Amino acid sequence: MEAFGSFFVVLVYAITGEPLAVGLTLMAFVYVGERISGAHFNPAVSLAFFLKGRLTFGQFSGYALSQLLGGFLAALAYYFLAEMAFYVEPPETTNVYQQAFAEAFFALVFVLVMLVFSFTNTHRKSKLSGVVIGLTFAGMLMVASPISEGVLNPAISVGPALVDLLQNGNSLVHVPLYTVAPLAGGAIAALLFNWFHAEWEA
Repeated sequence: MEAFGSFFVVLVYAITGEPLAVGLTLMAFVYVGERISGAHFNPAVSLAFFLKGRLTFGQFSGYALSQLLGGFLAALAYYFLAEMAFYVEPPETTNVYQQAFAEAFFALVFVLVMLVFSFTNTHRKSKLSGVVIGLTFAGMLMVASPISEGVLNPAISVGPALVDLLQNGNSLVHVPLYTVAPLAGGAIAALLFNWFHAEWEA
């Protein structure tokens, strides 16, 4: 399920580049997958669940590898459809510190929303979880895009960069930005959730 959902999220990102389309796709797959895998579809989310003690290290590794596999297969599908490699790279109008801040900060907001809908008694059984999660991701992509290109999910970067590498591209140089920063955001989100919401956890 994690590979399946990640595949479609990355494919829609590659084809459209539209935050709302990506958010709506994520919304749909939250409803499809939340009872099966928790519908993470993002290593930053899975890292937060690991830090919360809800995944073992082995489970976290399996989630992350599945998500990256989904991204890789989506990039292959895009290559088949468009006859060109898809990859993400930061804009030239900002520097790496601004880009890393945007990727970490806006991933933090998204992951914090995921944790609230997963772990608090008030929201964890809400039928609106998919709507809020999908629209939050779309919104965070919109505000991050001018600064960092708006990725917020290592699966959107790593898999496509590997396919680009197979075509002799060099987009792997951007993978650290789009991997480390969102993961840092996910880790900080787990810490903030413990601070703000621990007394309301299930």
